[in-house]
Amino acid sequence: MKNKNKIWIWLTIVILVMLGAIGGKKYMDMKTQEKDYQDGIAIIQNYVSDYLVKNYQGIEKIEWQGIGVEYRNSPTHGASLFGNYVDTDVKVFVTEDKYFIINFLLTEETDYDSDLKKYVKLDSLNSQNTDVVINGELTDAIRRAELKTDKLKFEKMKKSKNGSPTAKVVYNLELHELKY
Repeated sequence: MKNKNKIWIWLTIVILVMLGAIGGKKYMDMKTQEKDYQDGIAIIQNYVSDYLVKNYQGIEKIEWQGIGVEYRNSPTHGASLFGNYVDTDVKVFVTEDKYFIINFLLTEETDYDSDLKKYVKLDSLNSQNTDVVINGELTDAIRRAELKTDKLKFEKMKKSKNGSPTAKVVYNLELHELKY
């Protein structure tokens, strides 16, 4: 009887260690992928913030909203971060309470370089494309503004060599699950 109990105890310990190792590996893989996402989004946030501050006047604050990840579940592999939709939104404030939002996708602005083992900026994240996105969202904000005074506040934001050197920039690399 004693030998049977010892066998069951050892078998239970071995099973628990194996389950812990498998769970730990999945957790560490997920944390590594999340860190990669944060590094890639940081490239976008730094580039866009720097570009806005140096090239657009009339900005009071640039506030990043974190990293949105669409977690997908696979019936055979379980929850996974790999290949998911990852984005970051930025609120560009022209006054304390008037802003418009721009959305940037990790896969459109950066690419994962397997040799370097990190995300790198794509050529598509450039001044010309950034201007197009900013102008489109700014035009929509002006069109949606209900009051003439609000429209004028948005219209004060424009491309300028003076930029907005006093604009406050708030970075955010925290991950959150996208909800639809």
